[in-house]
Amino acid sequence: MRIGPWLLAVSALLPLSAQDAAALAARENTVKTRAVSGLLSIADALAAQKQFRRALSLRREVLTEYDENEAKARQQCGFLRVGDSWRRDDRVELLDEDGKGDTKALRKVDQQMDALARDLTGEHRALAEGWTAAGDAERAKKHWARVLRFVPADKAAVAALSLSVFDGYRGTPAEVDMLRRSRAISGACEWLHRARFAVTSLGDTKHPVLAAAGIAHTGVRSEHFQVFGALPEAQLQKLAEYAERALLLSHTLFGTSTGEAFVPARMRGMLFVAGPEQYQKVMDSAAAQFDAERLAFLKTLDQAFLDADGSSWRLYNVVQGEDVALDVCVRGVVQDAAGVLTNGLWEGLGHAACGFMFHRTLTFLLEQQKERTSASSTSKTLLPDLETWARIAEESAWSKSDTRTSELVLLSAAKFTNEQRVKAWAICDYLFRCRPEFVLELDRSQSPEIRTPPDVEKEFLRRTQYELTRVDAEWRDHWARQSALRAAMARDPAAAEKATDAKARLRARSLVDAVNEARAASMCGPVGFFVADGDEVQTSLRWLDDVQKAEAMQKRKPKEVVPRPPEPPCLGTLTLASRRATAAEAVSDWIVQPALRDLLLHPGRSLCGSAIAASHWALDLGPAVPTRAGEPFLWPRDGQAGVVGSVRVGDLGPRAAAALAAAGKQPNDLVGVPLTAHFAREVQPGVLAAAQCRVFATNIAAKGVTIVYQAPGEPDSANGVVAFVPFEPMGSGPVDVQWEIPATKTGQKEPSMPRLRFTVK
Repeated sequence: MRIGPWLLAVSALLPLSAQDAAALAARENTVKTRAVSGLLSIADALAAQKQFRRALSLRREVLTEYDENEAKARQQCGFLRVGDSWRRDDRVELLDEDGKGDTKALRKVDQQMDALARDLTGEHRALAEGWTAAGDAERAKKHWARVLRFVPADKAAVAALSLSVFDGYRGTPAEVDMLRRSRAISGACEWLHRARFAVTSLGDTKHPVLAAAGIAHTGVRSEHFQVFGALPEAQLQKLAEYAERALLLSHTLFGTSTGEAFVPARMRGMLFVAGPEQYQKVMDSAAAQFDAERLAFLKTLDQAFLDADGSSWRLYNVVQGEDVALDVCVRGVVQDAAGVLTNGLWEGLGHAACGFMFHRTLTFLLEQQKERTSASSTSKTLLPDLETWARIAEESAWSKSDTRTSELVLLSAAKFTNEQRVKAWAICDYLFRCRPEFVLELDRSQSPEIRTPPDVEKEFLRRTQYELTRVDAEWRDHWARQSALRAAMARDPAAAEKATDAKARLRARSLVDAVNEARAASMCGPVGFFVADGDEVQTSLRWLDDVQKAEAMQKRKPKEVVPRPPEPPCLGTLTLASRRATAAEAVSDWIVQPALRDLLLHPGRSLCGSAIAASHWALDLGPAVPTRAGEPFLWPRDGQAGVVGSVRVGDLGPRAAAALAAAGKQPNDLVGVPLTAHFAREVQPGVLAAAQCRVFATNIAAKGVTIVYQAPGEPDSANGVVAFVPFEPMGSGPVDVQWEIPATKTGQKEPSMPRLRFTVK
């Protein structure tokens, strides 16, 4: 195969800076033709040596980067032309595993690939520079991306594309943000599986609906859910724990993406029966709640919504076993919390939630339809593992046969094809990794008056200023072109525990675990974990070392004043650091300081890094998305238990210490733990200055001082934070609090007056 001479003719063109756009486009076409020919020729040579995976990768590269309709590459990638589109041809068996080829022959193929790569690198670099000179930055970026394909560390390409690195993956800011979001979700789920949640038996308490049906049952209660059923009590307890996990996952998924701190739309109790006979009995006992046609339909299902004691309950028939019970529990909680109503998003959101939590999805709103998938020429059965779903999504994206998202939100679940069900999952999974608020805006973009795809698209654009057709195009691009990013997103973060530094990594992770304990207690979504090794955490660790050395020097020379090393600028803003013996002690120290509490509990924070260190702790806080509106979240929250009642003045940070000193308190005096309101954004100073907090412990009003923490540019400050510090420690037991917070919304005439009760341990 000869690949060099053609370059001579192309390179003989005038300098690119002197060429017009037409000449650049002509040269671009020449390069494309040669790249397609060269890559397919090398792919054929690799396939002849049983290197099927490498060959398939090059053929797909031709389609994604040079010509998506190249017939030979399409056919070799298993597609069949049907009219103007390509569909997966299941008669073609795709071999994607590399076998053992002839070493000498493979060496020759590798040499040919190296030569082609050098030639293409030069041409793409020249075109990138030419389009830059011509003022077409977007076209230039496409060629810089190709340069980076062949020279992964090329400095000019990295700079032109504004690439950054996270967890070993180099990508655009949007790609890295998506990877970080994925790490946040997977890390949150990993911690949730390990976390424990208090569940108590309801003893002899019976549920009126199950009792009326004559079904023997028991019940349990977690903080937010009651679960009754004919299942063993230990299984009901497990279900209640997973309901709490799913509720916290909802907070992680949505965070502050809507512009406000996420608040669940609803929470329902759950009823579980074992088998069709019990399910039919319950439905018959609740027959008065439905008309005859609706009752007959619901009796054909394994799920219904019933009313009892003024509340709505989910009823499930889980004869299929515990895995299915956990599946419907998690999806149900997330569906309720999100509050979506359209069948397509209801289904997709539920499948996505179970995919995040269990890496599988087991149940459907209605019996799975038997039609062929739109992307395929033969029928496929949907399997519970998400690898099958991902394959269908990828095929749909490649063939551009996916259902329009605007159509998806109008479909009835009874009419779902496999491809549509997979698209519902895939679009929700995708949006949760980049724009979770779009899931909710999609749901609100249909109504009795908006019942056609074009109208849905128009309404979505009005709501978001973002085209829904663009969302679909970016979704296809993600599934068809971003295989490296999807591989990085799917990488098991726990795999690193098998490394030689496994114990050190687990110690580092324990710090983020302690942060998540505090966040969960405050009903903030848990964050994901990564090993932090950036300049800021290393600076923080060195500072701790310097402090330790200074203290040791002071002990050796007690008559001298050994200066304490100054805190680095990143401390208290980008990082936190501690020399405490355990991670829990470090977080306990931080959480009592209002400004640091705001950093740890920010509802828009989704990922935290912890540095590997032998004895110290350093936390990389990562970015947080501020709110744009809405009421503040309060700490402690209503119902929070185990709150510390007292704290030393000197441990509260300089701002609180100064305010308390003005009231006569000394650094070693004990006072009540600060109560705080957090807007998670900068607000008008007058709002914070006018905020009031009234605290009643054992019905006695507590005196204290109110401190505004919003002081941009000053140390120990936090936007949108106001604290009330009681002058005296709070004893164990319940504490009642009433905040008075000035109006923050246009048209809001009265201040908000939230009341809450928490318990001091």
